[in-house]
Amino acid sequence: MLLPRNYPITLRLTLYFSIAMGLVLYSVSGLLYSTMRSQLTQKDEDELRSTLHFQQEIATTISERQGSKDLWQQELFESVARQERLSLRIISADGKVWAQSQNMRVPRKDFPAPSKAFNYTSWRYRNHDIREKYLIASTSFTLKDNHQWLVQAALNVSQNNQIIEDYWGRMQGAVALAIVLFAAIGYWLARRGLSPLRTMSHEIAHIHAEDLHTRLSSQAWPSELNTLSTSFDGMMMRLEASFTRLNRFSSDIAHELRGPINNLVSAASVTQSKARSPQEYNETLAAIVEEGEHLSRMISSMLFLARADNSREPLHLEQLNSVTEFTRLVNFYDVLAEEKQIILNSEGDVTFFADPIHLQRALSNLLSNALRHTAVGGCITLSAIQKDNEVLLSVKDNGEGISNEHLPHIFDRFYRGDDARSKAENTGLGLSLVKTIAEMHGGKIIVTSEESKGSCFTLVLPQNTLR
Repeated sequence: MLLPRNYPITLRLTLYFSIAMGLVLYSVSGLLYSTMRSQLTQKDEDELRSTLHFQQEIATTISERQGSKDLWQQELFESVARQERLSLRIISADGKVWAQSQNMRVPRKDFPAPSKAFNYTSWRYRNHDIREKYLIASTSFTLKDNHQWLVQAALNVSQNNQIIEDYWGRMQGAVALAIVLFAAIGYWLARRGLSPLRTMSHEIAHIHAEDLHTRLSSQAWPSELNTLSTSFDGMMMRLEASFTRLNRFSSDIAHELRGPINNLVSAASVTQSKARSPQEYNETLAAIVEEGEHLSRMISSMLFLARADNSREPLHLEQLNSVTEFTRLVNFYDVLAEEKQIILNSEGDVTFFADPIHLQRALSNLLSNALRHTAVGGCITLSAIQKDNEVLLSVKDNGEGISNEHLPHIFDRFYRGDDARSKAENTGLGLSLVKTIAEMHGGKIIVTSEESKGSCFTLVLPQNTLR
């Protein structure tokens, strides 16, 4: 039996418990009824069989005595007179009814024909308010004088039948009452059994934004709810972490946007304060354009991160080759590297699947970051190797490196080292973008660095799993 999903669990458990108990009780009562009826029927059958057998023995024994022609009929009726339920009819060979019990209700024609094997049938009598049931049988035997006699016997089983029917009716009432009682007990047990779930729901309902640190697994729950409490705590941990990141992200946005906007307003206000030469106007406009580009890059990066966080940034996977991707990257940054007299090298030939636009964006961020922190005359190497089912794309430089103080935080959004904070081209989101792109591909980003010796950033991407 299926119930709609919105039915309370307490009602479901009560109903299922009641159905189960009803099936058990009806099965047991049915078995008892069937057993009792079978036993009473067998008892009546044995009584009727023994009566017919006894009749034949009396008739045979008495008829062998001299001068006892009608004595066996008298003996037979005397034995029957002591039995209220049994009635007899004795029929002679010429078809004449020799004797008949006063309580015989069954017509002659309704009796089954006599046979060597015991054979009986049931017969019902209905007259106004009288309802009686009989087991009827007949037997024939030949006496010493070669006269054949027919004896018809009817056993009134109405009382036994009434007993069994009354028993079945009372049993039905008892079973119905028991089901109601079991339903009430089942409802109480279901509510008591589900009380931990109501307690858990009550605690969850009172969790607010300032209570995200609440954990349910710290309490003692039934084993069936331990998995639920553990899953809920995991969700709360993720929610708390996301909420913390959102708060920090909002604060960082306000802080980061305030600087460029203040610079734009200040530059415009100072320029308007008095008449300026054309060169001064050009310098002010150039500063405004630079700050505007900085804001544009920051907003673009934030939109990308927001789409990626909500799984709305699609991936268009293509088969790529590391040589082609590195060549495209080196050609784009070759002029900037020449200005700083930095040597760009690439090595490794690996084929893999990735989104070409996102991959170029990640590698560009890593390479531009390496160029920014590598001194004049330095060297940057792009390398690609295959390890098991993964592809490792690395950008290694021999620049200033990253201190242990900053290394754990470099992938945090808007995190920038103090020495780079004043540089307008740095938004503090570059490495966060790289990490997000790696995770979108099912990979990760690894960094190793040593101060004054350089850094190595490695994109670890699956080679074929996301094809």
